[in-house]
This record gives sequence, structure tokens and C-alpha cells, in this order.
Amino acid sequence: MRYADGGGLSPAGRQRRETVRMQAAGLFEQGLKPLEVARRLRVSPKSAYQWQQLWRDGGVQALVSRGPSGSRCRLSLRCLEKLAGYLDEGPAAHGWVEDQVWTAARVATLIGRKFHVSYSVSGATRLMHRLGFSAQVPARRVAERDERAVTVWKEATWAEVKEPGRPAPGYVCFEDEAGFTRRPPRGRTWGRRGRTPVVTISGRRSGRLSVAGLIAMRPGSRTRLCHRLRTHPAGKGKRRSMGERDFIALIDGTHHLVKAPIVLIWDRLNTHVSHTMRELIAERDWLTVFLLPAYSPDLNPVEWVWAHVKRSLANLAVVALDQLEVLVRNRLKRLQYRPRTLDGFIAGTGLTLDEPAPP
Repeated sequence: MRYADGGGLSPAGRQRRETVRMQAAGLFEQGLKPLEVARRLRVSPKSAYQWQQLWRDGGVQALVSRGPSGSRCRLSLRCLEKLAGYLDEGPAAHGWVEDQVWTAARVATLIGRKFHVSYSVSGATRLMHRLGFSAQVPARRVAERDERAVTVWKEATWAEVKEPGRPAPGYVCFEDEAGFTRRPPRGRTWGRRGRTPVVTISGRRSGRLSVAGLIAMRPGSRTRLCHRLRTHPAGKGKRRSMGERDFIALIDGTHHLVKAPIVLIWDRLNTHVSHTMRELIAERDWLTVFLLPAYSPDLNPVEWVWAHVKRSLANLAVVALDQLEVLVRNRLKRLQYRPRTLDGFIAGTGLTLDEPAPP
């Protein structure tokens, strides 16, 4: 963590900087030019020229660190660690319950309350940067989520999936579904300053595309992505989502592809837990099903697949529903040939399978 004295570097950071300077001094002694030194040490040419001038005037000793520069931080290292902990607790824990936003003014107020030290708004901003904080757009999480249930699922259920619930030649699969319409997600684009770019979209209800995706993984094997699509034309009384038969067809197709038992993990969608689905699962002795805890999409890597695909369809021009289907199929097909990308989605959930230990 970059707890700063005035210069913004920790003692370890200053030591690393001094090591680089000593390496530069050695290169100068060998007759190398500043630009070559900057290239070798991956520093800016300006720094290399400054170090060369210091080395000429005072030798190697002139490049030795003189300690932290600038004004001294008025909070001790222990106070900085406490402040970081207070910030991690969130604004509501310290009286700001109307929203969930840390501002520099609130941080300055918090420092005054906890440590009886006065900080300006600009000073609090600099201090936040030194603590390793930055202004970010937060991710959303529903209030009904039970964090304890998620933790128990990771510790108990996932351990069962990895060991006794997963036969040696079997695959662990995650499944999820998404919908696409002719109204694309918005993405960034260039435009004239002061003029908001306009993207033309369909204004009428024009049908929907349902997609079910399944990621299959096994240690030592290539990660696979299987999917099933259905179009739902606009019209009253028509179904606009997939049913049990669609999901089981996807699972059967995956089983036919991998030719191995399947341990399936999916959410608690009504069609996943219906009586019809339970009967279909019971008919397949090679299929074992585990349910994810409620409100935990971050545990399903297929959610990352949908985010990846929808990002690639940002600002899509108006197309017919069958053209949209072709585009979605194309994006999913590309991912099928990128197992490392799929492995990255899995790693993002923290639910990875360890390689089996050698006998």
C-alpha cells in the first residue's frame, strides 16, 4: 500500500527507486547515453537526463535517496491503516445513510471525527490516492443477497462438486440464459463536443431472442461453450422465454458432445426447479444438479459470456430479428474457439477446478 509521506512512496517504494538509480549510475560509468539508459531501465528520458546531471556533479552519492520529499503526512502509519478500514466499511457505517457515496468532503469530515486532524477537500483527495483509492463506478448488488449463504455454498457445496460429486471423467458445467432484442445496449463512441451522438433503434415491440449458454470444464481438457437459441416473434399470447424442453435439449447436446457424466450448476429459475424439470433430470443417471444460492450471478461464469457478447453488440443499427440471431451466433461461435477467454471468465468467479494430484 502506498502510504505516503509527502512524496507518495512507501519506504519499500523509495528503496526500489534508489536501486534503479544505482543501476543508472553503473550504466553512466560504462559510457551509455541517457536515452539508452532510459530504454534499458524503462524510465522516462527526463529522469535519465536528471540522474546523469546529478551523477556528473556529485557521483554515485548524489543519487542516494534523501528520504521522503514534500510535507509530512499528519496521520501516522497506524492511523492511515485505521482510516483505510473505516473507508472499507462504507459511508452508512459512519452516519451517511442517504446514499452510498464516499466524497472527499466526507472523508475530510471522517478524519476530523476519528483523528481530530483538519484536512481540506483537496488534501483528503490526495490522501485517498496515496491510500490506494480511486474514483470508480460501483457494481450493483441486491439487498436481498445472503452473504452467509454464498460463503457456505462456496465452502460446502462447491467442495462437494469438486470432489465426491464429480466423477473422474466427468465435466462440471455452469448454465445461464439471457435475452436479446433489437434495442441494443449503449456503448461509448466519438462525437462532436456539445453534441450527443444519436443511435437509431426500433421503437416497436419486435420480438425477442432467447439464448441459453453452458460452460463445461474439466481438469486437463479444453473448456467448452455450448448454446441454444430460440426466436420469439412479437404477438400477444406467445411465449417469450425458453421452457424445460429447451434447457434439457442443451444439456443432452452437451452430454453427447463430451461423452461423460455432467455435474450441472445453475440458478433457481422457475423452469430450473419445476416439477417437469425434476422429472427430466431424474431420467438421466449421468446428470447431477446443484443450485446456486439466490441472488449470486457473480458465481456463474456464463454471466460474463453475456456481458462480453452484449458489449460487442453496443450501438447496433436496426436489424431484423433473424439478423440479430446471426450476429449473436457469430459472437458465441468466436468464444467457442477461445478457451482461454472462457477460462478467464471462470477464474473471475473464483470457482476453479484444481488439477488432480499425480498418483
